[in-house]
Amino acid sequence: MDLSVVPAGLQVFADANTAAGELISDAGSADAGTMFSAAAAAVGPIGLHYLLTYAPAQNNNLFSTLTVGAVHGAIGGATNLSSAAYSAADDA
Repeated sequence: MDLSVVPAGLQVFADANTAAGELISDAGSADAGTMFSAAAAAVGPIGLHYLLTYAPAQNNNLFSTLTVGAVHGAIGGATNLSSAAYSAADDA
């Protein structure tokens, strides 16, 4: 069995993951303080128990979103490196 790699296909995959990583990271870069203030204003003092659980959940969500964005960026970068290595091996 022979391994066949199509560099153009790898480039499309890398570009898609890099772009997704940027978009996801942008979404995760929301201002947590402003979001919390808006939630506090919306629920008022009666929502104190809600806010005590909302704040850590919001921070976990934003952190996880940034992590997913970083992973997509890393996949794009690793795919570019793999494509270059396959191309160099083919050219040797």
